[in-house]
Amino acid sequence: MMNSVMHVQSSIKDFYYKKHDHFYCCYLTPYRNLGELWPMFGAIKKYINFDTIVVPYDKIKFDPNYNKFSLDDHLEYASHSGMFVFIDKLNEHIHDEKDFDELFTNLKKHNLLQKCVVIDGTKNEYLFEKHGVPHFYFPGMIWFYLMNTKIPAYVAQPNNQFLCLNNYHKPHRLASIITLDQQKLLKRTAWSYRQPIDGDLQGMTKIIPNFNLGMLTMDIPKYLDQTPDKFVQSSNMEKLYGDAMATIVTETDYFFEHIVYASEKTYNAIFYGTVPILVSTPNSINVLREHSIDVYDDIIDHSYDEEVNPIKRFEKISETIEMVGSFRQYGQIRSILASRILRNQILINDATHWIKETEHYGEKFFMENKISI
Repeated sequence: MMNSVMHVQSSIKDFYYKKHDHFYCCYLTPYRNLGELWPMFGAIKKYINFDTIVVPYDKIKFDPNYNKFSLDDHLEYASHSGMFVFIDKLNEHIHDEKDFDELFTNLKKHNLLQKCVVIDGTKNEYLFEKHGVPHFYFPGMIWFYLMNTKIPAYVAQPNNQFLCLNNYHKPHRLASIITLDQQKLLKRTAWSYRQPIDGDLQGMTKIIPNFNLGMLTMDIPKYLDQTPDKFVQSSNMEKLYGDAMATIVTETDYFFEHIVYASEKTYNAIFYGTVPILVSTPNSINVLREHSIDVYDDIIDHSYDEEVNPIKRFEKISETIEMVGSFRQYGQIRSILASRILRNQILINDATHWIKETEHYGEKFFMENKISI
């Protein structure tokens, strides 16, 4: 087996190398990709008896280290390699129909639809089945961000009622801060909003129909624990979450109803011991339930998760925020949930559990499609 880190070669053929049995890839780093997780595929490997080639789709699109060859170059090479093709999108999920259309067009252009599978964090199959794109869901965010993270120290008495972290401006994120302000909960919230709004308020009335500029009474941008010129996403996680009773998780996407996912933002809220409220696409809470994660349904109303209409969903989210805002004994809530928080933390750290979850979705794909590579 060759070194995990591959130096760029003069031709795209030399760019790909054999990392594991039946596994050719072109990763420039051993981290956060399918190559890192290949040993975890377990029982799925019985379906893979011939060489496969793995195209790191999003890394090629967004990482300048992959600029040696274009995405078209990679897809064309994979198409003519004679191998089955894995499209590695494990660092992302499908964001909207436009995002999916681009993927579909690229796969169709290079005649890959009959000899590939897309692997990413999109939990539902709606768009993939609609357009005939082979796909299976892989909970990669757990592996990449939390699998080897030490279980945090127990904090008996959080100082903040809520935590709400926002890096980039999006309508549902601003709506969440406005709601906290209107409910007079912002002073009890550790919050950030690192990107200036700069007049970009499109989409706000699709969440808050009566939105007006008078609602913006808070100072934005707002920095919490890191200066404007420095931002490391993984910094201070244990301190920030440990000091909050609940987290309002303003996920990456909100509007598009045909994607279901949970990113590291959601898993961080669970792992670090807070009560989660998800400002996300419908059925995101259900992703956690399906992975056997406790979302504390007996003390918090997650019915917003079932609402497809974005305005009505946010109204229900606001009601849930108000309900949790009435919990004034932060330490008591933490104490009541202590054993369940620990169970979630152990589960998230349990490699065996996530291998079985991965095998379930992988085997489901191979058996339903009646293929063996």
